[in-house]
Amino acid sequence: MSNCGTAVVSNMENFGAWFPGVISITSNNEESHGVVGKKYLETVKIPLMGFKKISISVVGSKQGEFFVTEGEFSPLFPRMEIEIKPIDNVSSKMSWRMYSRNNNRMAKMLLLPLAKSVMQKRAEVGIKRLKVNLEG
Repeated sequence: MSNCGTAVVSNMENFGAWFPGVISITSNNEESHGVVGKKYLETVKIPLMGFKKISISVVGSKQGEFFVTEGEFSPLFPRMEIEIKPIDNVSSKMSWRMYSRNNNRMAKMLLLPLAKSVMQKRAEVGIKRLKVNLEG
């Protein structure tokens, strides 16, 4: 993945262009994209709930290496981690993971399996879209 690719991933305003279910995402402060402290307001479509606005903060970032966000969406409290490792001068491998910061036992047993199923399906589509976007 080139620096252009990492710029696409670390600018969350691009997220809706490749990840299903994201209706819109806009900057929510004046910080630059891809820096710790950058905030966004995301509107997502949630099964059985409709549309929800979620505050997202960049909590970790190193250009061309990793990008981490956390969302204030109860009860999931999502965390997204993207890691980029160079393969050669023109290619990189990207690892993309979603976690829940909710450690409640009931949430882990009842809610997280459903959320995982929904997110896994969206992620499969999203990663394909992102790849096409970056390679095109």
